[in-house]
Amino acid sequence: MPGSFDQQYFALLASRIRAQDADAFAEFYDATHAMLRRRIHGFLRDPDSVQDAMQEVYIAVYKNIGALKLDRLLVPWTLQIAYHVCCDFAQAARADQEYASELPETAGGLADEPYRLVKDRDSWERVRASLAKLPFQQRQAFLLRYENGLKLDEVAAFMGVSLATAKRYIAAARGTLQKDLSYLRP
Repeated sequence: MPGSFDQQYFALLASRIRAQDADAFAEFYDATHAMLRRRIHGFLRDPDSVQDAMQEVYIAVYKNIGALKLDRLLVPWTLQIAYHVCCDFAQAARADQEYASELPETAGGLADEPYRLVKDRDSWERVRASLAKLPFQQRQAFLLRYENGLKLDEVAAFMGVSLATAKRYIAAARGTLQKDLSYLRP
């Protein structure tokens, strides 16, 4: 493994990763994870978010390696992905803060909030249908938070994910449900 970011070395790794060589991807991870962690931590500052963002970056690299046009640009391309992931995480964190400031922290207040505008059977059916359309993790996090009244850290622990991930799931579910059920707003 080279001590610096040698373009030829990473070009070779990129071509091997494209050929689905797991050892090459592990080698790429070993060569870049410390540098990537520092960059992401400088942007996000939250250790849970940093770990989640790193995971998202490496998944994106693996899934999208075919889109890399010049193999020698693997590291800059990865840093570009990291930047966009960090922007997404920062935006989600801002949305989480807005939601948190809007909601009471007591379990009773949380349990009633999403359902307070639903008054008839037809509306309940639409709520159930909208919930059913959510991805499993978003639906689970949303229901744990609002139907069961769990705090955010309890939702994260129950689901076995970081606090930042639990917040992202809930924020995404709320956004989708707000769009789907906007007719319920007075």
